[in-house]
Amino acid sequence: MDDLRILVARLGWPSTTARWWTMQELAARLGAPASKAATETALFEFLGTRKLEAEVVEALFVFWMAAQAHGYEASQKLAESIPKTSVLSELLLESLGLWADTSDEGLEEVPVDFEIPQDFNGVHGADLPLVFRTSATELEAATRLPFVRQMAFEWSMNKEAYPDAPFQGDPWHFSRPLGAGFSGQTSSRTALRMISAYHRTLAVAEAFWGMPPNTAEDRALLALPVHPTLALLRPRRPVWFPGRTEFDGDDEAIGGAVRSLVERVQLERPGDELMAFSSPVVMSMDRCVEVSVVLWMQAEGGSVADEGLAEHLKDLWRTGELLASDFQEPLGTTTVVESSAPHEIADEDSKAWPLAKPLDFNRLGYLQHDLYPGRLFLPTMPGHGQLEVTPCGGGLEVKSGSEVVADLCYWNAGWGPVRSIQISGNCGTALVSRGTAYRASPGGAASDVRSFYFWRVRTLHRKGGFDTFDERLAFGVTFV
Repeated sequence: MDDLRILVARLGWPSTTARWWTMQELAARLGAPASKAATETALFEFLGTRKLEAEVVEALFVFWMAAQAHGYEASQKLAESIPKTSVLSELLLESLGLWADTSDEGLEEVPVDFEIPQDFNGVHGADLPLVFRTSATELEAATRLPFVRQMAFEWSMNKEAYPDAPFQGDPWHFSRPLGAGFSGQTSSRTALRMISAYHRTLAVAEAFWGMPPNTAEDRALLALPVHPTLALLRPRRPVWFPGRTEFDGDDEAIGGAVRSLVERVQLERPGDELMAFSSPVVMSMDRCVEVSVVLWMQAEGGSVADEGLAEHLKDLWRTGELLASDFQEPLGTTTVVESSAPHEIADEDSKAWPLAKPLDFNRLGYLQHDLYPGRLFLPTMPGHGQLEVTPCGGGLEVKSGSEVVADLCYWNAGWGPVRSIQISGNCGTALVSRGTAYRASPGGAASDVRSFYFWRVRTLHRKGGFDTFDERLAFGVTFV
């Protein structure tokens, strides 16, 4: 069986996560001496047949991943194989030490008599996220230039790239037979066409409207297929993963399951601590159980009694701010997280603060939506300045200065072409500390504090195969 040919074909699948995994496998083949030549040949041929800018970017990320993880050195032939250039593809080539071989001479400003087609308006927020339309609208409001009409014009023009199937079939094909309550995990040709229209709109703005290159690059990062820091994550379920029935039962039973989970982590990694855990633990067609656990600290002097603490904090769970991230290079694998000031992160009434919070959406990859918004917990470490998050061994390491303070692992949890719309994602993550340095107060100030785990268990259940899911949310606090 020609597994290389099958892998390359999977780059065109509408399944988002499958495309990301395929990119990783092909990158590994590029980095292996025995398979490098054949893989290069197959990918160069694949690149040469791409008809949309977003397809080119995804293929180029295979080479970028190979360079980052496997020491691959790209040749100028890669640049010569690109049929559709864009701001993002040029950034990728530059990061590989190459330069664009040809410029796109087909750029054209939207005609004055062009009318926006109805299908352009209809797919935003349905077949793809609103972020691209929102970005064009913001640019138009700031410059009074026709960014939205230009994007609609590019959308109407690239329909000819696949004249027989511009929409690539029925996006609900996999989810409709399963009944109500499911969402497809797809990024079909419709999304690729619109993202490509966005790419070309930025190119027009840079070529004809005087958009500064830095602005064009910044806006182009909204169209990343994978987050540069998260691109190399490999599924690895920890040995201490909870059993299927551990989080069944009342609040007391769930509290016991949380303690058991924490103890197993400590047995596996003595001296380290579980900071956050978020994953489905049961996934079936009629029942799903999703567990989220986050470690908190609490100082003395709060006005909230222990028995009312979970009820008080659950609103903070729903509305809490995300950790703001930044980067030095557009495609740099290091993500910088600015820790919050102590007074910004602590709840005034309970005198409690979380030791981990979810990452923001900066440089989010559209093939990695399964990780957002509630899976990527990172340390808060209030008052400790900047933290650096880097890929390491298929996971992530979090550093404060030169010291690794925590690591994050990621795994699949009942992955499929669809997921329940009420579940955060079909994957799970865990953030585990390296020692207890992450707890230290700035300047070594000591205070009387205690720790507890704030948890949420979402249980979905339905009796019939096509009914909607009934949801039960349980919140609780477990002191340790």
